[in-house]
Order: sequence, then C-alpha cells, then structure tokens
Amino acid sequence: MILLGIPQPVQRFFAPVLRGLPRPTRHALPVMVLALLLAPHRRCLKTLAGVVLGCREHASTISRRLRNAAWHTRDWFVCLYDQCLDDIHDYERRRAQQQHRAKRPWMAVIDTTYHSTHAEQMENLIPMSRRRRPGGREARQHAFVMGLLITECGMRIPLPRKSYYTEAYCQHHGRRHRTQVQLAAEMLRDIRLPDDVELTVVFDSAFDADVVHRICRQRGYRAVFPLDPNRTLSAGPEVEADGLRGQKVVHWTRSWSREEFTQLELQYANEDHVFLRRRHCDNLRLQKTYRRYAIAARRATVSRLGACLVVASYKENPRVGLEAGQSADWWDYHQAPVVYRKHGRPVPQRWHGKVLACTDATATARQVVEWYEIRWQIEIFFRELKSRMQFGCYVLQKFEAVERYLDLLLMGFLLLEQERLREMSAAGAPRARGGEPWVQARTTDRLRSLESLCQEWNVTVLERRVRTERGRQCLLRDLRAAPPCHVA
Repeated sequence: MILLGIPQPVQRFFAPVLRGLPRPTRHALPVMVLALLLAPHRRCLKTLAGVVLGCREHASTISRRLRNAAWHTRDWFVCLYDQCLDDIHDYERRRAQQQHRAKRPWMAVIDTTYHSTHAEQMENLIPMSRRRRPGGREARQHAFVMGLLITECGMRIPLPRKSYYTEAYCQHHGRRHRTQVQLAAEMLRDIRLPDDVELTVVFDSAFDADVVHRICRQRGYRAVFPLDPNRTLSAGPEVEADGLRGQKVVHWTRSWSREEFTQLELQYANEDHVFLRRRHCDNLRLQKTYRRYAIAARRATVSRLGACLVVASYKENPRVGLEAGQSADWWDYHQAPVVYRKHGRPVPQRWHGKVLACTDATATARQVVEWYEIRWQIEIFFRELKSRMQFGCYVLQKFEAVERYLDLLLMGFLLLEQERLREMSAAGAPRARGGEPWVQARTTDRLRSLESLCQEWNVTVLERRVRTERGRQCLLRDLRAAPPCHVA
C-alpha cells in the first residue's frame, strides 16, 4: 500500500506529542507508526521505509531511529495514553449522566508476555528451562509486564509497558533490578483514574504477592485472582471452619459438600460484561458463547491476605472426549487430590477446577467468575500484538531498540482505539447487548478500517492534484521518484 501523505485524523492524534519535538522527529513519528500498522505480513526494514510516498527513507534509517536515545518513545506513549483516557472519560461521563449512575466499572488485567528467540547476541535474554525439551535447541526470551485497561464501553487501553531486566543487564547498564511482581505493582500504582471509576484488577497466580495486594488496598482496587495451592487460612472472626488455622485453602475447599455447589450457565444473552469482550459478529450466538460452571463460595480469612471471598469453580469443556473409565460428573473431579506442583504439560479434562479469591468479601460467586473470565482478554491482546501487528518478528540486538519498537506498536494500538471511540461517538449509544461493528471489532477489523481511511485520503489527495496542470506534474514527479517496492 502507498500513502500520499498522513491523513488528518492521524495528524490530530499525534498533535499533543509533536508540539515540542524537533522537526525531523515530528516528520518521522507518524510515518513510522503508520508504516508499522500498514506494512505487509513480511515485515522488513525496506517495506517500513517505503510505505508513505514522499516520506521514504533508506532502510538503515529505520534501524537508526530505533537505536536513537533521543527517541523517548515511552514518554510519547504516556502522553498519548493520557489523551485517550481523557477522551474516554468525557464520552463515558456523558453516558453515565444520562443513565444516572454514580460509579463506572472498569477492569485492569495484568500479565507477562514473552518473545522467544534462538539468537545469542541480543541483550537482556532470559534462558528458558530445558526441562520439557531436554534434547531441544536452547532458546532465550525477552519478558515484558503488560497491562490492559478495559473501560465500561469496551475500550481496551494498553498500560505503559514495564520491561523486565535481568540482573546481568542491570549490572552492565547501571539499572536497578526488579522482579516481575514489583513491576506489576508499579504499573497498578501509576494508573490514573477519576473519582467515579471503580476498578477491578484481575491477574493469575504468578502475581499473587504481598506487594501487589498492598497497592490494591492502598488504591482501593478490588482484586480477583486464582489462589496458590500453598495459601493457608488464618485465625479470625470471619473463618467459617473453626480450628482450621494453617490449613491450605485449596485443600479446605475439597471438604465442601455437594449441596453447597450450584450450576451456573453463562452465555451471550445473560452475562453482565458483554461490552468488555471482543467477539466477532459471527460468534454472537448462544451456542458459541455457552459456558457451564459448578461454583460454591465461602467467606474466609486467608493468611497475609485478610478477609476475602473464596470461590471454588469447575468449568466444563465439552470438546474434551471421555476415555474409558473417565467420568462426566464434576463431583468426581472435586474429590480428586490437590496438585501442589505441576510437572509437564496439563492434560485436557472434561472439567477444569480453579479456586478463586476476591478481596471484596461482599461480592457473589457469579460476579467473581465473570470478572475472572475477563482475564482472557489480555491473552487475545497478546495474540493480536504478536501475530497481526507482528511484534514477534523483530531481530534487534540492542534491547532499547526492542523497547522502542514495542512502544511504537502500542502507539498504533492507541490510534486504532481512538478511531473506534470516534465511530462510537458519532453512532450514538449501542444496543443493550452490543453487536455493532465498532463495538465487537478486533484488531484485524480495525486495521482494515484504518486502511480504508488511508485509501479515502489518497483519493482526496489525487482529486486535489489532478485539478491543475501543475498538480499533475508534481504527482507524476513524486511517483517516478519513489516507485512502490515491497521486496527486501
């Protein structure tokens, strides 16, 4: 694809960042982000350098920009992130005033994504365990702690990334080493929220740590996460099972009776958080979205966590076939022994059990299950970032260049979400259960919309130039000076 300049909506999106930058950077930043979004599936430096007509550079220029210390891409992303949050606040406040609601429910999902490589010269690589593949080729990986802020209207805003630095990398570059849990706590601490937003934080058991829970208590966040099998109960007035101090929570849930469990059936028509999911319009059917659970809940005081709601849940996976001797009843899985340490890959089963904890003891078991289901949205975000936006195709030796490359991709993701918000504002309030394209569209659909916007811009530029003889001569000169090329 060839672009005849930068479309005006893209220029308006980058305007707050470009005001204080030098002229070469002001000229190059929007071009770089658009080139990353519109580049073909075989991404290389030459295709990035030749997407925008009139802004074509040598292929090595792209690599130099990624290594340029004057490109403070994370600061630029934070500026655009704040701008997006302000626009979303204005849009949702108008809707909340019309519906006379005091609080707006938002969710934040935290997780770590990895990029594996067999290269040996890249910086800040983490060696992978060869326990699962003893005879396989040794691989290394980069780690990034990422967060996804999901608003009431379904906007997905990536939080500013936190890069994990190894101890050797920190010693070589004079940085302070921090664990992934500490990075997640800093990310939650830096979230800027208005007073009328109630935030629920969802993460997996890897971030079930005191430093994360401390930040959630200080900021007033509700936390939902799976309990580690080694978590124990503590003495307190809210412990329903007397004399069980020190007993492991997951083992304690196995003693619950069958009468305490209830069947929960969720689907597109009755779930509470339909706008927080990104489903394709073809999947908005009851058969596609049907899930069945067996759940039970008790209030308890967990050691080093305090009073919370403990939910034992079993989710059915009807696609898993039953072998000889296996049962289709969830109760048989409930009576199985607790696995305290996993060895090897998990084996698919008809019913998958998980013990969840919610720091809001007034919540219900159904609310906790639905909140934890939203955690899968960050896995979808990782897949779109690595596959459709091609984050996993980089071959960069300097880790600072990798960080700038990721920041540019996240700026592009913010641009797609900003265009989604513009379409939602123009179209008015969606239906009760959603279904509109601007509500359900994923990253692939948003990239197609961006490409259509760029094509309309090209047509507008061509109409303006062919009106005069001088304009036609300039257009032919530009086309002859920079013929399209997508071959490296």
